[in-house]
Amino acid sequence: MSQIGEQVYFGITDYVMLAAMLGFSLGIGIFFAIRGNKTKTKFEYLLGSRQMGALPVALSLFATFHSAISLLGTPAEVYTYGTMIVYSTIVPSLSFLFMTVTSVPLFYPLKLTSVNEYLERRYNSKFVRILGTFLGIISSMSYMTISLLSPGLALQTVAGLPLWLSIVVIGLIGTFYTTIGGLKSVIWTDVFQTFIIFGGIIVILVKGSYDSGGIENVMKVAADNGRMIFDDIRIDPRVRHTVWDQSIGGFVYWASSGFSQSTVQRISSVKSPQQANGVFFLSVPLAFLYKTVLILSGLVLVAYFFVMECDPLAAGYVTNANQLMPYFVMLTLGFLPGLPGIYIATIFSGALSTLSSGLNSLAANTVEDFLSHCLTKKSEATVTFITKIIVSIYGLGIIGLAYLLREFSGPVTQLTYSAISAASAPLTGLFFFGAAFPQAEVVGGLFGISVGLAVNIWLTLGSFMYGARAPRLPLGTTVGCSSANTTSAWAVARNVSSAATSPSTGISGIMRSTTKTITYFRTDKEFSLYDLSYSWSPVIGVTVTVIAGLFGSVIYRTLSKSPVTSDPALLFPWAKRLWCIKDIALDSSKEINVTKGDQELAVITSLKSYSS
Repeated sequence: MSQIGEQVYFGITDYVMLAAMLGFSLGIGIFFAIRGNKTKTKFEYLLGSRQMGALPVALSLFATFHSAISLLGTPAEVYTYGTMIVYSTIVPSLSFLFMTVTSVPLFYPLKLTSVNEYLERRYNSKFVRILGTFLGIISSMSYMTISLLSPGLALQTVAGLPLWLSIVVIGLIGTFYTTIGGLKSVIWTDVFQTFIIFGGIIVILVKGSYDSGGIENVMKVAADNGRMIFDDIRIDPRVRHTVWDQSIGGFVYWASSGFSQSTVQRISSVKSPQQANGVFFLSVPLAFLYKTVLILSGLVLVAYFFVMECDPLAAGYVTNANQLMPYFVMLTLGFLPGLPGIYIATIFSGALSTLSSGLNSLAANTVEDFLSHCLTKKSEATVTFITKIIVSIYGLGIIGLAYLLREFSGPVTQLTYSAISAASAPLTGLFFFGAAFPQAEVVGGLFGISVGLAVNIWLTLGSFMYGARAPRLPLGTTVGCSSANTTSAWAVARNVSSAATSPSTGISGIMRSTTKTITYFRTDKEFSLYDLSYSWSPVIGVTVTVIAGLFGSVIYRTLSKSPVTSDPALLFPWAKRLWCIKDIALDSSKEINVTKGDQELAVITSLKSYSS
C-alpha cells in the first residue's frame, strides 16, 4: 500500500484491465452492428424494434443517469459537506414510482420516437416541438460534456492519465459503438457497464472499510468529525442542503428525467406497458443501492484520511475534492496490480454509458424533429445511414466541447445539477402543464416556458457570478503528512480557516480549528436570491413554468373566448379523473371538448370561476 503523499502511477496491468473493459464494450457494439445488418431500419436502430426486455432496459436506464459524475462527486460531497445528501438515496426511488403513473401511461400508448412529438400534438404547434428539442439538446449536451470531462480531470492529476487520452478514448469508443450498433448496442453495453460499476464501487467500499478499521469505526470517525448530519431542517432556502431541498428538489430533479428523450426512448423500446412499468420498479432498488454505497464510500474517505491524520486537500496532494476518490483508490488498491485499473474502468464505464445513451437520443431528436420532412421520401437504409452520421457528428462535438472546458473545477454534482436544471426544469414544466391541465394551450405554454427559462437562467447565472459560496466542513489535520509538505499544508489550512471565519462568507464561526466543525449561514445575513441553494433550481423552474402557463392560458381563453379542448390521450390518467374527463378513444390528431359528466364545460374565464 502506498503512503499518503507518495506519487501514485498507473501500471501496465491497470492499463490491461482498462483496455479489456473498453474492448468488450466495443465488441458489443460490433456484434449488434453485424447482427442487425439485415434490418437497416430507423425503427430498429433507434427503438430496438420495440422488442427489448424490462431488465436490460432498467439496467441501461440506471447507467444512463448514474454517470461518472456521481461516482466522483457523491463521495467528494460527503467528504466536504457531510451526509445531508443521504436523502438523495430515497428520492430517485420515489421518482421512479411516480413515473409509473405519469410517463408510462402518457407516453407508451403514443408510440413515440421523439418525446417532443408529444409537445406538437398537445399544443398543436410545430414551434413548441422545435423549442422543446432545442432545450433538450442543450441540456443533454451539457450533461454529456461534464460526464466526459470530469473523470478525465480527476484522473489526470491523480493517476497521471493525460486529459486528452481520457476524453478522446472514451469519446471515440462510445461514439463508434453507438454509431454502428444503435439502441440495442447502447442498452446491452450499458448492462455490461452497470455490472462493472457495481463491482468497482463495492470492491472499494469493502477494501476501504477494512483499511479504516471496519464499518463501525468508519461511522464513529465520521460522526466525531462532523460528517454525520441528517437533521438539518432549517427553512432558510440559502442553506446548501436541508431535509426540504434534498427531498423536494431532489424529487423534482429526478422526476424530470421521466420526460427526457433517453427515458421515453427506453419506455418505447419494450414490448408492453407492463414491462415499461417494470423498468421503473427494477430501477428503485438499483438507485437505492448505488447511492447508499457511494455515500458509505464518502464516509470511508473521511475515516481513512482523518485516522491517518493527513488530509490530501489540506496537504495539497490533490487540488480538487473530485480527485479524492481516485487518489484514495490508487493508495489503497495499488498493492495488487490491476485493481486500480478496475476502478478506472468503473469511471470510464460511467462516462461511456452516459455518452452512448445521450448520442443515441440526440440523433433521434435531430432526425425526427428537425429532418423528418426532408427524409420522408428516403429509403429506410438511407435514413438509418444519415442517423449514424448524425451520431458521429454529435460524438465528435462532445469530445471537442469537453476538451475546450478542461479548466473546469468545482463540485461536479452541483454544477451538473444547476446546468441541467436551468434548461430542463422549464421544459419539464411545459410537459407537466400540458399533461395535467386540460386548460393548457399554445399561447399559455409558450408564455409559461419563456418565464420559466428567464427566471431559471437568471438565478443560475446570478448564483455563479454573485452568490455566496457555501463553506465546506473544516479540513482534517496534516500532522501525519510527510514533512516536505508541511509548510504548504498548513498554508492551505490557514487559508481555509480564515476564509471560513470571514464575515463576507456569511458563516457564524468555527467550533474547532481542524475537525469536528460544523459551519452555518448567519441568520442575520441580508437575503439574496443569488444565495438560494442549487437544489431548489428544478422546483423553481417547473413551478414558475406551470403557474405562468396556467395564467397565460386563462387570460388568452378569456380574451379569445375559445373553449377548453383537449385530447384525453394526451393527459395523465389521474388528471382525467381529476377533471372528470371521459377517456374516449379517438384519433390523436383530433381534439374534443372537455366534458364534465354529460355536460360540456363552459368557457373557463378564470380558475376561480371554474372551481366554484
